[in-house]
Amino acid sequence: MDRMRTPAEALTRRELEVLQLVGAGLSNLQISTRLFLSQATVKSHLVHIYAKLGVDSRTSAVAAATARRLIRR
Repeated sequence: MDRMRTPAEALTRRELEVLQLVGAGLSNLQISTRLFLSQATVKSHLVHIYAKLGVDSRTSAVAAATARRLIRR
């Protein structure tokens, strides 16, 4: 239940990093290159981010995270 109340704590540092880069307009390929991850790992992080924020798209994730002050735009 705590994760539902405090999504900032629920998102890992790496998930926040990925989300910040999504918000900056980077593609999965660009994010994977910048963070030295596979594209599959980036996609996996995004799936977890969507679930934790209760959204279903990159745009919604960025909007929700920005509104909750989890990332800066």
